[in-house]
Amino acid sequence: MIRVAGQVDDVTAPAFETELRHVITTKLPKLVVDLRRVTVMESAGIDVLAGAHDLAVEHGGWVRTSGAAKWLADLIRSIGPDHYPSLAEALPAYRRAL
Repeated sequence: MIRVAGQVDDVTAPAFETELRHVITTKLPKLVVDLRRVTVMESAGIDVLAGAHDLAVEHGGWVRTSGAAKWLADLIRSIGPDHYPSLAEALPAYRRAL
């Protein structure tokens, strides 16, 4: 899980991309990105999430996001990653068995 806070814009997106790429390629290609504390997400940040989603799928995994404001959650759903209202719902270990 990665927690993101504040603004994700043209200045901060490269560091965000580097961190996601590092986790996906060296640790586990199954990643939850907690967006509860994001105040601004510019197109550069959306592009990073879309790229991370594609990279994770290439490595047999996935990217899920959680906790984003409604405007951001709607935008994220349009680019590929699954979005969950809460972190507990996004984390597989915390999801209820059916």
